[in-house]
Amino acid sequence: MNYRDPQLQGRLAAEYVSGAMRGGARRRFEGLMAADAALRREVREWENDVYPLTWSLPPQMPPSRVWRAIRARLRGNAPSFSWAWDGVYLWRLLSGGLAFVLMAGLVIFPMQVDRAARAQLLAVLQTPEARAALVVRVASDGTLHVRTLEDLSQVATGKSLELWAIPPGQAPKSLGLVAPAGATALARGNGLIGVDVLAITLEPPGGAPNGKATGPILMSGKVLEM
Repeated sequence: MNYRDPQLQGRLAAEYVSGAMRGGARRRFEGLMAADAALRREVREWENDVYPLTWSLPPQMPPSRVWRAIRARLRGNAPSFSWAWDGVYLWRLLSGGLAFVLMAGLVIFPMQVDRAARAQLLAVLQTPEARAALVVRVASDGTLHVRTLEDLSQVATGKSLELWAIPPGQAPKSLGLVAPAGATALARGNGLIGVDVLAITLEPPGGAPNGKATGPILMSGKVLEM
């Protein structure tokens, strides 16, 4: 397996960031990342695309049965010791917890400040089956960074994938052609200002004739502020 293949790196990075990669495969991938700067960049790009989606989700309170199961497992695995203040285990537990809180503060607080300072527009385009297939993120200079979440090469065989902006009450406007796999950068000075919805259509090679969509809509999604 050629781990330097860009398409393979993109697919593996997506699985790693999304959490789909587990166990030994995840550890092997982390070893590959340590030795490959291009792979680390690919992972960072996926994190920039996926993490804003996570931050935008409302918090969910786990059901009480989850907390009961956690307490039961903790009681079952708890070591036998005295809760005296001079207990070595207790001090280790307290010091470990304090270290975790300090590290979380150092990492999460700047992240939240930075996030608030650079709110961005982002859209996740879904198929009619509600499957997320493509992410569009707007850079600070207005450039659209488009990344497919799956290989669309078979869908686009002999055709072109074209991205459209749909402002409210107006006709769709073409933003350009999108690569069926991997990343595409589309220059656009004003980003997605005034655009409510994005869509991908299947068009003839080279794009829609006369700037008007002719093919079926493969996916669409609302533009969100993160």
